[in-house]
Amino acid sequence: MNEFIIKGKQGFIRIGLNEIYGFPNETSYLGGYDVKGIVEIKSGSYFVKNAEIWFSTGQVYEFFTQLQKCYNNLKGFVTFSESENNLKINLSFNKFGQINIQGYFQEVAHHENILQFEFESEQSYFVSTLHQLKDIVDQYGDLKGIKSGL
Repeated sequence: MNEFIIKGKQGFIRIGLNEIYGFPNETSYLGGYDVKGIVEIKSGSYFVKNAEIWFSTGQVYEFFTQLQKCYNNLKGFVTFSESENNLKINLSFNKFGQINIQGYFQEVAHHENILQFEFESEQSYFVSTLHQLKDIVDQYGDLKGIKSGL
């Protein structure tokens, strides 16, 4: 299973790509290919385990390119959110290599049960994250998928 992990000092977020729809010929309106995935979040003593989310490989591509830019420049702000807006992750970089990770997860949109999380990280934690994201992008392509390269 393809996945990427955003690690921090007091927690982590793991996003797995379980099923890819339309690959390689049918792209999503979100860019890339539709994905049925899972998310696992640990923030301090709180956690979400194997919750279903829907997003696209195009959203992963955009997250990867923005994250790489912030990582290289040691500044900036990156957001990853999935297509139903049940998961939102904000990463804020500062010039000292520190990263603030915050966001929320809401399994069912019309229920008030929401996990809001925040934890800190640093640039060294993101070396493996960028490698994992690059592997996904290499396999599934950019917003146009891989059929544009055929």
